[in-house]
Amino acid sequence: MEIFEVYRSALPLLLKGALMTVWISVIGILCGSFCGGVVGILECNRLRSRWLSPLLRCYVTVFRGTPLFVQLLIVYFAVPDALHIELSPITAGIITLGLNSTAYLAEVMRAGINAIDGGQWDASYILGYSRFSTFRFVILPQAIRNVLPSITNEFATLIKESSILMIIGVPELTKISKDIVARNLKPMEIYLMAAIFYLIMTYAVAYCTKFLETRASK
Repeated sequence: MEIFEVYRSALPLLLKGALMTVWISVIGILCGSFCGGVVGILECNRLRSRWLSPLLRCYVTVFRGTPLFVQLLIVYFAVPDALHIELSPITAGIITLGLNSTAYLAEVMRAGINAIDGGQWDASYILGYSRFSTFRFVILPQAIRNVLPSITNEFATLIKESSILMIIGVPELTKISKDIVARNLKPMEIYLMAAIFYLIMTYAVAYCTKFLETRASK
């Protein structure tokens, strides 16, 4: 009966932490999808700028080549100190996840656009489409269908990676779990339940991915 009492008292707090995890991950993936989409578009073969491309490649290389943990420490501690500003833990966490996700999704979008046969660009030009119209009505719909599984996979990854935000005090699922264990000294029961919450969230994303892929294929 003791185990049920532990779960009964911990469940509302864990649920609150899970909701915070989802909220932070949703904001992070939205920022990453939009900014990564812009960077990926500007980096694709047909639209690359000789002046802007080196800067974008540098950004992608830095954020893909450094640990998320280090990026979080820089955003939360180093940047506010250098700029003399204050960032709340949640704001710093969202910014870090968004910047990191942008770098990965930029490569996804770039690859998705480049995977489309170049002849479609040329055929659209012959038919009188401008470069913008070609991209908007011919290339982009196909690219989005190509990259949709990768975007949803990045969302699932963000849900799991958001646990690192506990180190700066963001009250997400892992931080709440750690606080509960510090009070009731039941690590097995609490961390197991937290793992189940993460599994449910990532499985829900996987289910949505299959649904969206089915709709896109039609």
